Amino acid sequence: MSAEHSAELSKHETELRVWMSEWYDHAFSIGFIRPPFILDDVTASRLEGYFNVGLTPVEGVNAVFGAVH
Repeated sequence: MSAEHSAELSKHETELRVWMSEWYDHAFSIGFIRPPFILDDVTASRLEGYFNVGLTPVEGVNAVFGAVH
């Protein structure tokens, strides 16, 4: 793995962690989750997908907890 590729992954992971933290804070602030909250693998994968397509953390909360039509 090249140093450039490694730095790219590190940047992605850092940005994803910030996004997830903002997602958690919003979900908590509006009462969708309460500590201790344990994120399962399926939801974590969904959230990473929402991050990858450019949803904001607020949009991610709505995607996970919103009503399905």
